[in-house]
Amino acid sequence: MNEVIQKVTAFIVRERRGVKELLVFKHPIAGVQIPAGTVERDEDIETAVKREVYEETGLQLVEIENYLGCFENEVEKNQRIIAETTQVYIQPSLTAIPYKRKLPKGLTVDYLSTGEDFTHISYIAYEFDEFHKPTCIDTHITGWIPNENLSAQKKRHFFLMSTQAETADSWELEGDQGHIFNPYWTPLSPKPQIIPPQDKWLDFVYDKI
Repeated sequence: MNEVIQKVTAFIVRERRGVKELLVFKHPIAGVQIPAGTVERDEDIETAVKREVYEETGLQLVEIENYLGCFENEVEKNQRIIAETTQVYIQPSLTAIPYKRKLPKGLTVDYLSTGEDFTHISYIAYEFDEFHKPTCIDTHITGWIPNENLSAQKKRHFFLMSTQAETADSWELEGDQGHIFNPYWTPLSPKPQIIPPQDKWLDFVYDKI
């Protein structure tokens, strides 16, 4: 429960016709996002941020321009983060019936209570509309996770990045779980609308990019 889960976020910026633009992508369920993800075991944060950019935008020719700082711990008192991909059980026992869907490493869940070997959690995933408002619940899981598969520490690193690749203003690629991602460039001014809590990430670095 004491492992610090490392996270990375990529602010990829370009300038076209005198206008600074930020690369974001539309997730079909989760709304408009900034490329971000979890550092894998034995992976450094620079490698991780480039990998996440490739997985969520398809870009390979990216460079780190600057390290923009970090949030020391994003986990609230009523939250926990998945430290290892895990089953969720309907009772605090490994012999209890598990949910079909496992929760992946790096996912933030709501914390309910802690027992000797298990923690009671809840996780709700929403679908969002184009205005970043939830329209329906995609997943709702409430159950028990082994304590060793959870952490109360999440550190997020922010990077300013660039690309030499010539891209369209928008494109498509297949992302996780067969979802179609739609990366696109959007002007930095006015400030783009990003789903929460990612809007706080943008606020944190906005004057630096």
